[in-house]
Amino acid sequence: MTNLLIVDDEKALREGLAGYIRRTTSFFSQVLTAKSGTAALACFETQPIAAALIDINLGDFNGLDLIALLNKRYPETLLVVISGYDDFEFVRKALTLKVHDYLLKPIPLSDLKNLLTELEQQLQTAPVPAQPAIAAVQPLSQMAYDYIENNYFDRSISLQQTAQALFISTSQLNKLLKKDYQQTFSELLIRCRLQKAKELLSQTNLHYPIAEIAGKVGYDDPHYFSRLFRKKIGIPPIQYREQQLAPGKPKENEPD
Repeated sequence: MTNLLIVDDEKALREGLAGYIRRTTSFFSQVLTAKSGTAALACFETQPIAAALIDINLGDFNGLDLIALLNKRYPETLLVVISGYDDFEFVRKALTLKVHDYLLKPIPLSDLKNLLTELEQQLQTAPVPAQPAIAAVQPLSQMAYDYIENNYFDRSISLQQTAQALFISTSQLNKLLKKDYQQTFSELLIRCRLQKAKELLSQTNLHYPIAEIAGKVGYDDPHYFSRLFRKKIGIPPIQYREQQLAPGKPKENEPD
């Protein structure tokens, strides 16, 4: 059986994630939930768990401590951190625990879809030694785009940082992006961040403050975020939210 477990002490998020996954994929035999570390351990002890999404801040466990314990007891399980913290000390600690991924709450649906696809692909196939060769033939511009997609919420992400991660020069990277995407690194980063912001603004069940959404997509200054959003999308974030949640909403604009 391919079971997925969601561990979070926030009932709305826990049940919301579970409901969404049940509706959008039939890959998992069961999508289970647990509101505490103790309940999560009970699930692991009674049935096989192929993958688990675990919040860092649990009532009875530190989520990272729970992950460390699960790594020892169930090393075959794919573990994913979900957290409201954007402190990259948590990210670094999670990476040392060899988690599969790290998702920052509130979670844009595109990030969740990408994660589910990755989990399904990894669970369907055994580790393939040829994976480095696959990565080698992937265009550098696509690798840069994926890097932006995976790190858009990091306030320190930059052209220099991305180029360094890909072992190429900044000028070479920008040339590749202009050639394949007709945009610079900065333009692609803004496009990605605003797309994630639009997803968060369109959520019907959780209305996050504009300042919080700005922070989640990588902007410290909510006023700057609002001005940028209006410049690129054509309307302020609050108006965009009202349009998206109104009956008969108009077709949304794409960022430039």
